[in-house]
Amino acid sequence: IRQTVWLVVATVVASVIVRVDPIFRWLRRFRYTWLLSGLTLLATTLILGTNPSGCGPRLWLGMGGVYFQPAELLKLMLVVYLASYLAERGELIISTHWQVGRWRLPPMAYVGPLFAMLGLAMVLVAWQQDLGAAMLFFFTFLAMFYLATERWGYIVGGLGLFAFIGLVGYRFSGRIAMRIEGWLDPWPHAADRAFQIVQSLLAFGAGGLFGQGVGMGHPTYIPAIHTDFVFAAIGEELGLVGALTVIALYGILLLRGLRIAKCTPRPFERLLAAGLTASLVVQAWVIMAGNIKLTPIAGVTLPFVSYGGSSLLISFVSLALLLRISAVTSLHERPSLSLGRPFYRIGLALSLALLLLGGVCSYWAVLRADSLKVREDNPRRVLYEQRIRRGEIEDRNGVILATSEITCSGGEREAVIRRYPIPEAAPVVGYASLRYGTGGIEHAFDAILRGEAHRSAWQVAWAELLHQPPQGQAVQLTLDAQLQVQAQRVLSVSRQAGAVVLLDARNGDILAMASHPTFSPERLDEQWEVLRIDPTAPLLNRATQGLYQPGTALQTVVLAQALVSDLVHIADPVWHATATVTIDGSQLACSGRLVQPRTLGQAYAAACPTPFIPMGHKLGRMGLATAVARWGLTTAPPLEIPTEASDWHSDTITTAAVLEAEAIGQGRLTVSPLQMALVIGALANGGEMPAPRLVVRIQEPDGTWRSSPPIGQPRQVISPEIADALWDAWPSHYAGVRGQLALSIAGPDRPPHAWFLGVGPTPSPRYAVVVLLEQTDDPTAAIQIGTTLIRAMWR
Repeated sequence: IRQTVWLVVATVVASVIVRVDPIFRWLRRFRYTWLLSGLTLLATTLILGTNPSGCGPRLWLGMGGVYFQPAELLKLMLVVYLASYLAERGELIISTHWQVGRWRLPPMAYVGPLFAMLGLAMVLVAWQQDLGAAMLFFFTFLAMFYLATERWGYIVGGLGLFAFIGLVGYRFSGRIAMRIEGWLDPWPHAADRAFQIVQSLLAFGAGGLFGQGVGMGHPTYIPAIHTDFVFAAIGEELGLVGALTVIALYGILLLRGLRIAKCTPRPFERLLAAGLTASLVVQAWVIMAGNIKLTPIAGVTLPFVSYGGSSLLISFVSLALLLRISAVTSLHERPSLSLGRPFYRIGLALSLALLLLGGVCSYWAVLRADSLKVREDNPRRVLYEQRIRRGEIEDRNGVILATSEITCSGGEREAVIRRYPIPEAAPVVGYASLRYGTGGIEHAFDAILRGEAHRSAWQVAWAELLHQPPQGQAVQLTLDAQLQVQAQRVLSVSRQAGAVVLLDARNGDILAMASHPTFSPERLDEQWEVLRIDPTAPLLNRATQGLYQPGTALQTVVLAQALVSDLVHIADPVWHATATVTIDGSQLACSGRLVQPRTLGQAYAAACPTPFIPMGHKLGRMGLATAVARWGLTTAPPLEIPTEASDWHSDTITTAAVLEAEAIGQGRLTVSPLQMALVIGALANGGEMPAPRLVVRIQEPDGTWRSSPPIGQPRQVISPEIADALWDAWPSHYAGVRGQLALSIAGPDRPPHAWFLGVGPTPSPRYAVVVLLEQTDDPTAAIQIGTTLIRAMWR
């Protein structure tokens, strides 16, 4: 309402000015009076100045809730003064000069008053730290001085002086230094002192070619958007097309104003018209250039566009004076070529400046748009993400593991919240957070779940034009929700950190994958900092990324290689199999039955380490390396979510002691529970290691489904006979379940890690389970967990 009132006042004032006949005689005759009045008002702000916002530079005079900025009036009065003085003394300035070497300088007797008044105005605005007004005064003066003298040397000298003053200001003024540094490289300071300019560039990137639409953008993220950065609002809501249109309109104003000036016969009106035109265009260029990082930001308004009654009123007065000049000018009178030449040159220079402005706008709005949109400090990205309805994640039976819920208020769509009805699936499903990104399946299939996969450029452009966020597609997992919940809960009840992997050995489908401790995806944002520094690493999926010494769990790999090489046989006799092995002061013993094993198969069933020491010597360094490579223990298993593998290599086996430690799983080799699950899966699958898989099928945009094959390929590791012999040697823990309990030394004075490797149902096993419990005082708990899960498959 306040701006509308100012618009009415400005229109009335302009209408009066165009009908006052002696207006130019008053302006020319009382030039010192007008200028001194403007300077006095500006000086008054040093004592009585205020700021309507309550903080910041006090550049306004106010009374009764009405505020006026004297610098705007001074801008007009300075143009009037320059036009009057140069019209009267221009010929003298041109005809007389000082000769200093090769330089011709204007006589101080004639230019002294000119420089004095300009200098006083510059000092006052500099005192107020109104840098934009200072730039505007200086460049307007240079343009008018050139029009009056037609000497390029004055322009070059003036620009050199301006550069020198800028360097001095950079050195001694913190405000100027901050603006120049923010202009040169704003990105490192995007969150503080360069916040405005970075957010302005993000607005142009968000607008792109055609813009977000009137009222559909979010330019209010930029402080002072209504005054200093209104051009950025145009760039976001009307796009590059709107920005170029605004620039073109100022170009039209430039051409028409200079045409009026060069066709005016009287010197005062000619210089006044040129000065008013240059002042408006220079002011518009300065603020628009600052908005797009072409120049340091300057606190001036965009004429006719920015909020501000003072600026609007003075802009209308300038326009009224131009109209008045054109009304008394015969456009049929053509000035001589020499008279029109400086106007052409000034017009060309300012037109090139506007063209440069349009080119830089195109750079940010088109060429850099994509990189600006994805910046983490772009608040529009958060709003966009909040509106995306991610696709559902289901288990193999269609049970929802992750879904999106739309929050509404007053019947209007506001935002989408990600829900996880079964938080026990977090180790696999992962999380989708606006603040911390994505993890697990949410990350691996992010583009599909967001609905952004396989979209053409036309589809993206159409959706952006209609402000339609993408609709995500669903992903169906191999997990069984009931088994997953059971696995996660029994692992939690054990109160031990660890992991569980249950898979179908026939096709590699992972039916359950648990990791403890874990996290709640819905509470991730509020708990992130605690989770991140938690020494128990709840964000880590121990099943795929946890690497542990296998201990006696490695016996399957070592024994299988010895059998393949025909170095041993299952029925070979062994002696002193129950003897303990000392590793760095810790004891490693059998973990199975305490009955004295008589054969290698019995020692293997009881996970006794002693018989595997001579077996390691028989295999040697290369034999162990072959065994590790055969089972892929140094290669991260191909899976839809991140997996890890040891960087072990045989060159580290340099002594007999190291060879023995590696043979019993207490060397540098580490394995993940998933890797051991694939080893056991090969035993249950006739020696063929399955390719692990977590995703059954993926929904297409048209609602149909396509199957998702495993990333890897199954491969034959050992013969079916050897595979059957190995699992058949294990004891039967429950009906239909065979397995081996293995131990691994976790460190001095610490309980061991417990591994349970199991298959079932016998005699034709199909499912494989691996349970790992870290530093447990009750290793047999691993047996209970594993057998419970594997028996749940055929109940």
